[in-house]
Amino acid sequence: MWLNIFWKNPPHLWALKVTVSIAFLLILAEILFDNSFIATTLALGVVAMALGETDVHPRGRLKSSGITLLLFLLTSSIVGLLSPYPIVFGVVLGVMVFSLTLLAGVSSRLQGITFGTLLIITYTMLGVDAGEKWFYQPLLYVIGASIYSIVSLLLLYFRPLRLLREQLSSGFTYLADYIDVKAGLFPSVPKEQENLRNQLAQQSIRLAQQIEVCKKDLYSYSAESDTKMRAVVDIYYRKWFLLQEMQERATSSHEQYDVLSGQVKNADLIEGFGQLMRQIASAMHLFAESLLTSEAYKHPISLVWTITALKNMLHVEEETNEAHYSTLSLLMNNLSGLEQSLRNEEKADRHIGISDFNARRPERQPLSAILTPQHPRFRFAIRLTLCMVLGFGIMHFFHIEKGAWILLTSLIVVQQTYSATRQRLFHRIFGTLLGVVLGVSLSQLLPTLTGQMLLMLGTIYAFFFWLKRNYTVAAVFITIYVLAAFNLLAGVGVAVMMPRIIDTLIGGFLAYIVVRFIWPDWQYKQLPVLLHTAVVKNKSYFQSIYDVSVTEAQYSDNRRMAHNADNALTSAWKDMRLEPKDKRRYQQKAFRLTDLNHALLSYISAFAVHNHKMKQPFAEEELRFCCYVNQILQFVEEMMSHHVDDMLFGEHIGQANEWEREIARLKSDTDNQRIALIHNIIRVSRELLVEARGLRQVNEDEGK
Repeated sequence: MWLNIFWKNPPHLWALKVTVSIAFLLILAEILFDNSFIATTLALGVVAMALGETDVHPRGRLKSSGITLLLFLLTSSIVGLLSPYPIVFGVVLGVMVFSLTLLAGVSSRLQGITFGTLLIITYTMLGVDAGEKWFYQPLLYVIGASIYSIVSLLLLYFRPLRLLREQLSSGFTYLADYIDVKAGLFPSVPKEQENLRNQLAQQSIRLAQQIEVCKKDLYSYSAESDTKMRAVVDIYYRKWFLLQEMQERATSSHEQYDVLSGQVKNADLIEGFGQLMRQIASAMHLFAESLLTSEAYKHPISLVWTITALKNMLHVEEETNEAHYSTLSLLMNNLSGLEQSLRNEEKADRHIGISDFNARRPERQPLSAILTPQHPRFRFAIRLTLCMVLGFGIMHFFHIEKGAWILLTSLIVVQQTYSATRQRLFHRIFGTLLGVVLGVSLSQLLPTLTGQMLLMLGTIYAFFFWLKRNYTVAAVFITIYVLAAFNLLAGVGVAVMMPRIIDTLIGGFLAYIVVRFIWPDWQYKQLPVLLHTAVVKNKSYFQSIYDVSVTEAQYSDNRRMAHNADNALTSAWKDMRLEPKDKRRYQQKAFRLTDLNHALLSYISAFAVHNHKMKQPFAEEELRFCCYVNQILQFVEEMMSHHVDDMLFGEHIGQANEWEREIARLKSDTDNQRIALIHNIIRVSRELLVEARGLRQVNEDEGK
């Protein structure tokens, strides 16, 4: 049960840690003190610490826990001491919220710590009237947080590599999900194209973000490890490199799949590719599970059989000289590479110098760089601070009892972008309303002290289990938890629910208004910058493939940054669809640019995969075409960053058309598959140039 339910399911393990800590404190407080205020305050300390938990290395987590406990004690004490003086406290509250939000932008460690501290500020405001002395709450929060930290550190001490394994396992799981969705393109049905591509875009974003999480955790672990432990960490660096290599294979494209499906007459062959991809995804899920459990990965024999059968079918296509054989052959080589990487994972030879990465440290951003109105974190800090101070003012002006729920709602709902705030607002309000209905019903069924404690423990477990999976469901359970806590505290759980709903609506309304009108970062304003970055990163990635002076470490960095830039552009387009209609400017053009940039990255990835497999030096003609591609992308980059002469645009388009015709003739006269892939890259680069010029003209017209 421990292995199958908890060790293989990190959300269950996280929820268990929190629930065990709270159960210990609740039972102890009720037995020793018979005081529900102590019990519930200790439990809130656990919740805040768990939500702000950072670092994957035991030593690093010990440091972050120490900083967190100190901030909990300090900020909760300030709230307790200054709460009788509303005006002074309002000013101090603004300073604390603004300072903590800015600090969160310095590093990922501080991001978790400061969020937990902001929670403690609002929790203290909620319970400031319940404690007899001002220092009761700060001490109880620190004790509760300390108990959870001890439980978490003990688990990490006995399994110090567990969190690295967990993050890498999530990365391979997301990659498996991506491949599974992509299998739906074989055969590719036109009416399903848009839906599948949207799903692929979403999965690609999740995968790229998880690769960045793994990078951060590996850098952090290296920084805290001694020489002996770093040798062990090297193993996980190699798995991280393997994940990126497989991402490159999975996201690569050799042809437009709707066109390919129409060309292949043998339907079984196309469906065979889809079936192979599903089997690879299934095997990758097994590999991800083996990382969690530390058990040896067992490669499915059926996967090898499927590849053999598909190669035999493909051989028939070769003998009949089918035009699409070259494309299918490239695809087959790519998928075979995925299978071989899984099968020979332990023996895989990585040419990247691990020492280059072991010397790296977690990324930090200087506070001076954040202290500017142009920085997104600074704007976010202004919005959140204004929201919290306005909520505090409303609470006191209208004498709202427990009005700190307004601030708590704003803290949770306000996000850095309008679209993210809008989504979180819906989840929070809907979850709260549903939680009230369920909570009132359950409170009537479990009216006793034991019943309320069991309800608290059950709902806090469910909250942490669902928090990273589905926030709406998590909001339902945290609402029920709060209701049970107030029933335990004063027997008024049901009575506070209607005020709680009103406070939630007020806090949500404030969050929406502030994000909507205070320095809104509409996506159409970000699009030219994001496109410029994406083109720059794609160009660097493309150059890394054929430039022999580029090291494997540089190549890995360029590839990862190209994927990150592409996902940032995709996210901007997706976020644009949730913005007000009058702010969705040139939405169709944004979609076209996003689609072209992603296609370019996919073709470059295919080019990289095939080049690594061939391991042959580039011919002079191939290098000449690669330079052509660089010239186009360089001009797009310049066009997005500053004004260029329109006559140059015409020259570049003419040259691109001439190159495309030349390489198309060459492709038809030779079986050089690398030339065919370069042809795809040139074609998409030219289309991207045309669309980028259109975007620049729109911006110039609006500027006039």
